[in-house]
Amino acid sequence: MRKIISAFELTGKGLHSGKDCRVKIEPCESEFVMMRSGENFCAINRMRNSGSGRGSDYIFENGERVRTCEHVLSAFAGLGIWRDALVSVDGGEMPALDGCAEKITQQILSHSLEEKVDEHSFLRVNSPLIVHDDNNRNRFAAYFPDSIDSSDSSNKLLITCCVNYKIVGSELFDFDCTPENFCREISRARTFAMLSDIEYLRSHGMALGGSLENAILVDDVKGEIVASGGLRWSDEFARHKVLDLLGDLASLGRKLSGHVIAVRAGHELHLKLANLIKQQ
Repeated sequence: MRKIISAFELTGKGLHSGKDCRVKIEPCESEFVMMRSGENFCAINRMRNSGSGRGSDYIFENGERVRTCEHVLSAFAGLGIWRDALVSVDGGEMPALDGCAEKITQQILSHSLEEKVDEHSFLRVNSPLIVHDDNNRNRFAAYFPDSIDSSDSSNKLLITCCVNYKIVGSELFDFDCTPENFCREISRARTFAMLSDIEYLRSHGMALGGSLENAILVDDVKGEIVASGGLRWSDEFARHKVLDLLGDLASLGRKLSGHVIAVRAGHELHLKLANLIKQQ
């Protein structure tokens, strides 16, 4: 686990709004990671959330939203920051930054210290859980406990993500969630979009801040993948899904112990599974 010890901030365009946004992260004595926007202030695990808008939105009690929180919160979850931190957002959306979690990860590492792991901070559920897409049961997210006997628990989180897209094909990535593995294998995996979706997204107020500086473009008309500097891994799409899923599991407020498998899933299913885990 890590603890934020000094404040820092990052600015940039929101991925969907295209407007100037700012996120400030600073130490805060709190049992959980806190989020603030204007006068609103709440622990992230007590906020409502929505994954229906091509990103993970966190919603305060009065209905105010903070959009596209998944990449910033993925860095928190991947590096083990679960408490004593305040995330303040201006502009209604997290800045898109580099389309992954590399910049935020570097800043967190520079402004935090490693702490001893608190074994009691892990979240465990003793039974398997699964959620499906209402329209396609081949799209699902599932949780499996690492051990029914908690005394024999390894306190590890394993994630398996499988994607299948035209042009990209099928990819599968298995991830053992440790801070070292997150930095090396996941933090630099960029978000992506299909060219055929761009016009629809922008007509509905989304992807207005997207560019090749913060996203991979899959040209499903010409059959090409367009990425600044080329793909960072041959399976970068599946790795980014792991990044997204980790960010969505941050809504639990504590590190999950067990194995999560997501097949052709997205934010809506990720958060649906996280909320089901909360109910247990």
